[in-house]
Amino acid sequence: MHQNRDTSYLAEIIRALKQLDGAGSLKEINSTIEQNKTMPYINTNLNWKNNVSATIQRHCIQTRSYRGAENLFYSVFGLGEGFWGLVEYKSNIEGQAVNPIEQREIKMIFNDSNLSQTEKEAIIMARRGQGIFRERLINKYKSCIVTGISDERLLVASHIKPWRSADNFERLSPDNGLLLSPLYDKLFDLGLITFKVNGCISVSNQLSEKDKNLIKIDEQYNYVKDISNNLRKNIEYHNDKVFLK
Repeated sequence: MHQNRDTSYLAEIIRALKQLDGAGSLKEINSTIEQNKTMPYINTNLNWKNNVSATIQRHCIQTRSYRGAENLFYSVFGLGEGFWGLVEYKSNIEGQAVNPIEQREIKMIFNDSNLSQTEKEAIIMARRGQGIFRERLINKYKSCIVTGISDERLLVASHIKPWRSADNFERLSPDNGLLLSPLYDKLFDLGLITFKVNGCISVSNQLSEKDKNLIKIDEQYNYVKDISNNLRKNIEYHNDKVFLK
């Protein structure tokens, strides 16, 4: 019985993700399953959403729940944020300039009648660390907070709480960004480093000792000064959801 039910959940999850072009948030997956109205357990099982999540994790080699079942799903942005993709679509998705999840979000922004055209453009440009978001971070920090590099050609406006997970205010807020040089932006974006609420850096154990030594980060130094409440909240989000411990 459990096997049959698990198979039914699998079929519905795969169907939903294919409708979402191969990747989506857990919320999108659940919503698509509801709209399809083909899974019989929705009306009788109040825990069906938990079962969807559990089924995905049992079939994702990246999770602690994986016990050797067929590896069908992968975590698109890291396990903390709840975005899942089909393994069979992974290479295609990673080859796209904008993944399907962010494509849908951009479309929603364009269709939002409550936003002016200028606001829409600013929010979408912020996804790439451009526009007013970048200007605000340059005005705030002046240089890379790790290296001190001030040449603007070598500076990246990096979101702390990722653009995909932030609301429109957070996407443009200087309290949700740090000014970094390209190497540190990449490390931060991948969750290989994070900043603690005291302003110091933590380095992921997923980096080799050789690479840690080459990066030469002083984990005792206070890189981020004058941390506001909003900045603190976003740093805590990155610690909890993005950082690879």
